[in-house]
Amino acid sequence: MEILDADKDCWEIKRKRKHEEHQESADADVLHTKSRTTRPTSIMKVRRAETEPSIFSTEFGSLPSQTGFRKFVRQYKLSVKQKHDSEWSFLSGEQESLYALYTEPLIIQKNEDGCFKNTHVYEFFQLGGAVTVILQGDSGSGKSFIAQKIMLDWASEMFSASRFDLVFYLRCEELMCISEEINLIELLSYSCSLTSDQISQMLQQLPENVLFIIDGFDELKLTQVIYEMSAHTHPLQKAPPEVILCGLIRKYLIPESILLVTTRTKNTVNKLLKGKQCFTEIMSFSEKKVEEYFQKFFRKEYDCVRANETLFTACSIPVICWIISEMFRVGANVTSGLETTTSIYIDFVSTLLEHHCQGLSRSVPTLLRSLGQLAERGMLEQQVLFDEKSIKETVSDPADSPFLCKFLSRRRIHQETMFSFMHHSFQEFFTALYYVLLDEEESQRKVTELLNTVERGWALSCWSDRDFSMADVKIRHAKLLQPVILFLCGLCKKDGIATFIEKYNMAVSSNIGTQLKEWLHQCSQRYQNEHMLFILHCLYELHDKSFVGKVLEGLILIDLSTLPLKMTDCWVLKYCLQCCEHIENLKLHVTSENLKMLQPELYCCEELWLMMNCIPDDDVGLISSAGKGKILNKLIIKELGNRGSVFCPEITLSVRDEDITLSLSTSEIIETSLKTELTLTRPNSVVSTINWVKSQNESELYMFNLFDLEEKGLRLLTFLQSVFDLKKVCLQASDLTTFGPLILSLIQACPSLIELSINFRYPFMVQIMSLKESLRQMGWTLTVWGESVLIQQEGERFTEEELKVNREKSECRIGESSDSVTYSSLRDESSSAQSSSEDAEVFTPELLQGDDEKHKKTYRFVCPHAGQFQCSLTNLVFVMEGEGEVLYKTVSWDPRLLDGLGQMQPAGPLYNIDCFHGSVSRLHLQHCEIFTEENKDGLAVAHLTGGNIAIMQPLQVTETHVMIDIRDLSIFGLIKRMIFPPSPVAAQVLVFLRPITFRQRENILDVHLLPWNVPLSEVKDQHAENTHIKTSSKCTLTPGTEYSLCCQPEGSTVQPETEMFECNFGPNYHATFEVFVNVNTEEVKLSLLDKTEGKEVWLPRRILLTGTSGQDVEPPAHRRLMECEFVKKHRDELIQRVSSVMAIADGLRTKDMIPDEMYSKVHAVEPRQEKTRLLLDALDSGGSSVKAEFYRLLKEKEHCLVDELESGSSGLQ
Repeated sequence: MEILDADKDCWEIKRKRKHEEHQESADADVLHTKSRTTRPTSIMKVRRAETEPSIFSTEFGSLPSQTGFRKFVRQYKLSVKQKHDSEWSFLSGEQESLYALYTEPLIIQKNEDGCFKNTHVYEFFQLGGAVTVILQGDSGSGKSFIAQKIMLDWASEMFSASRFDLVFYLRCEELMCISEEINLIELLSYSCSLTSDQISQMLQQLPENVLFIIDGFDELKLTQVIYEMSAHTHPLQKAPPEVILCGLIRKYLIPESILLVTTRTKNTVNKLLKGKQCFTEIMSFSEKKVEEYFQKFFRKEYDCVRANETLFTACSIPVICWIISEMFRVGANVTSGLETTTSIYIDFVSTLLEHHCQGLSRSVPTLLRSLGQLAERGMLEQQVLFDEKSIKETVSDPADSPFLCKFLSRRRIHQETMFSFMHHSFQEFFTALYYVLLDEEESQRKVTELLNTVERGWALSCWSDRDFSMADVKIRHAKLLQPVILFLCGLCKKDGIATFIEKYNMAVSSNIGTQLKEWLHQCSQRYQNEHMLFILHCLYELHDKSFVGKVLEGLILIDLSTLPLKMTDCWVLKYCLQCCEHIENLKLHVTSENLKMLQPELYCCEELWLMMNCIPDDDVGLISSAGKGKILNKLIIKELGNRGSVFCPEITLSVRDEDITLSLSTSEIIETSLKTELTLTRPNSVVSTINWVKSQNESELYMFNLFDLEEKGLRLLTFLQSVFDLKKVCLQASDLTTFGPLILSLIQACPSLIELSINFRYPFMVQIMSLKESLRQMGWTLTVWGESVLIQQEGERFTEEELKVNREKSECRIGESSDSVTYSSLRDESSSAQSSSEDAEVFTPELLQGDDEKHKKTYRFVCPHAGQFQCSLTNLVFVMEGEGEVLYKTVSWDPRLLDGLGQMQPAGPLYNIDCFHGSVSRLHLQHCEIFTEENKDGLAVAHLTGGNIAIMQPLQVTETHVMIDIRDLSIFGLIKRMIFPPSPVAAQVLVFLRPITFRQRENILDVHLLPWNVPLSEVKDQHAENTHIKTSSKCTLTPGTEYSLCCQPEGSTVQPETEMFECNFGPNYHATFEVFVNVNTEEVKLSLLDKTEGKEVWLPRRILLTGTSGQDVEPPAHRRLMECEFVKKHRDELIQRVSSVMAIADGLRTKDMIPDEMYSKVHAVEPRQEKTRLLLDALDSGGSSVKAEFYRLLKEKEHCLVDELESGSSGLQ
């Protein structure tokens, strides 16, 4: 149908008026030609009917009355109730009310910062306005059930759904069966009992709240047409159904409408969204909801389910709950042998075959292969519904199969019989079963294609664009194929499928298990978060403890922090952790309920990061797990910001040697972090109970402020007085007002205490002096180091009587001291030996030429005393305990060792460090990271010894350096966790000028793009023949991004045109760009452009090409060598032909390059040839720099002679 221009004009008028409603026109005369002055809504509805043509009137007739509208809606609601009011039981054939079956799962609403809160279905729409709600959930989580419940609530005029005037339920799987192009009105008529004419007349009323439920977004076949869709698409314009639906999602059609979109994948639909959005996810049934579900129908059987913890956890997935309940209906035994999801499906399929497939016309193996073939075709072609013809081509008689559902689908003039699997998860299961039942060669080929498709999608997801593209289609397809791999893993569990296979006399492929294990092992080294979680689920389905342990113990990091874990996720993780003895680093996003399930297995982690929406009271057990003989040595529990709170409470525990550090802090969005930190040092390093950690209730946590923090610190100090054998305490606080008295009480109560250090955010010197005097009376000293106060025991501790005497003697002295204290009087005492890299003493090392490697120098530093020292060439910082000689140099990263780093990659040069006196206690390595939420915790240090590599966690990471303690000196280098997409780094642009020969008519500039922490000395040493041109070099670059170098004047040539920036840390530093400039050009301008974003990242710099070989500039080493070669090669001719020998000797004498005695000899000897011979002999003892100066003076005085000699075969070329 062609759309008339008049219709489009009317549509535009209505859209404009919808936005102008409830506003008054500023100038009615001016606006009259575009749209009439707006009036209250009730008046406008009448005026529209009287004066405006409808957007649909040309096609469908005139506007209905209000009575007609209500009549249509009543009829529509009645048809909705008839369609959605009941559900069938597949095994028993009984029909039951949807309301009776419905149990609402746990649903969370997610924010962009990763925080979430529990929500309910009708809270989705409380944002108001034209909101789009995304309801994400795995297959079988209950998305469609919730969508149908909303429809039924609206049709039944439930109060919860009363805000909607009109609701349309669009099942994508049904709409994808429409082959012709249709418009929006026709599409809506396919999905309900109303005609196109009735729908158009209802929409003419423009009700304030129209809800479109788009159920099953994943079934839409996304094409380039959707990507190229115009924002001005007309609602009567015809297009394929998927284009129309995406037009609704993108708010190109009916922009004022409310949307609910259900999906298994989120990233693709997110990129299509416009306007106000709400992201929700179905987590699972809670324990109470599982009980509620079974109590409705199977109260006795529930006890059996609850007794089987594995089965009970699996029932948190709604579809599993339904499967188990269906099996209970026919009296099947479901209380044993069901360890994995696959085993539950196998048991259910076996039960259906037993009860419904007796006396089939063909064998069970044939039926299963036919179903598998059908399922596979649907998975690969993204097809859920099958017509009767395709069903009969594969399954022959669909009546033989209880696994298929039959229903009628509306067409324009008739109804068509369609089939689908009883649930989409069974389509995934039968696809996997089909692969297992194929012969070895065909099975291996199909599984290989499946694994490659999924991994390609994973790789694309790490680099996907912000906007929708066709790459997102491949990413989504890979996500939808993942459950097939999951079921394949479960089917490879021999003891789980053996009985099923033997019962029906089937043969299965034996090589799939090996194939899957190799793939899982490789992918575990490359991917994190949602991909890592899927890998863990696959390992659980395999249920091979030795293989699971092998995979996990080879990982440096398991990062699941970006997605909240469901109950089944935690059960899977619990099993996997039980299979290995040691995990280096584990990051989780869990709830307090899930933490209880995981807690016994978390002790196998060296480092544990917990992201939680609410810090629970039972985290004491985790904190108590640290100490001597335990693996856990670092624990961070961070409460994510929620409900608009700007405070994020955090508990941190770390163990180093015998020191246990506990801290309670709040990271504030606007200000810096406020922290109360405590370090406990005890002989056995065992903390039995930490009662002070108990968190406040939820409402108090969201009102967390500085006062709460100080109160926790006071409780903390009070608790310490009861800790036995306490030796050292390190405390951070805001001021001394409230902590002073408690510090004195702590010292008196803990006889074992020998040291207490406090870092104050706001130190007050008067209070410090008062505390110092009190401590002196107790036999303690107080020393101020910057913002830190160190309190130490001095000699023997005084008894109470001795303290009383000292206190009485010092009362008057205290008053005098406090009266005279000023800040300036304490300035010297408060200056500190800071631990930051910026406070180190800078030194320039001696360079020793290496004998084994060309251009490899060793840096030598002779340390005179204890302190911090920073190398001016490499920016390494050495913390020295005393004097000593330090030798260090850069070495190459070994690619074989890098393969073992997994998700880690080099983040700086690799240094081989040696100190003969062993006086280096700490090392600061310069990094180039620009910290963000994604990479702030990603730095570590690789320690290489004897061909092995160990990962050292930093003591501290500053804006410039990573600090580590070192005991054994060897090879150290920075590494970082790979993130996708890569984050920007601090970088440098280095410019070098190549030497120019006699015949050369162009200057050549080498431009290097390198990370900021690559030492300039290393690059200069490798390119000693070139001249480094100093310029402001710092910039910010992103690895993996294309950059182009721009050069002025325009006659210059740059090659290549673009180049990708990579973090290169040696051993070779090749030029990124080459610039060819006319030899007569004295100045160029260089700048660097980000090709992706089209902006300059290194603004234009003036690069001066003159003066680089002037009189006062020492030529580079390669030039000196070439000039020395010139003097040596042409010695005989120079002796005979140089005429200005004394002028050259005068120049050399002026620069102190020849001694006065030699100058006198040259001046006295005759003839001229002997003068030259004597001068050339003197050059030999002067070295290359003297010969280079001789060459320069000779070229200045007798350039024709030099040009003649150079024009021969032995010139400077």
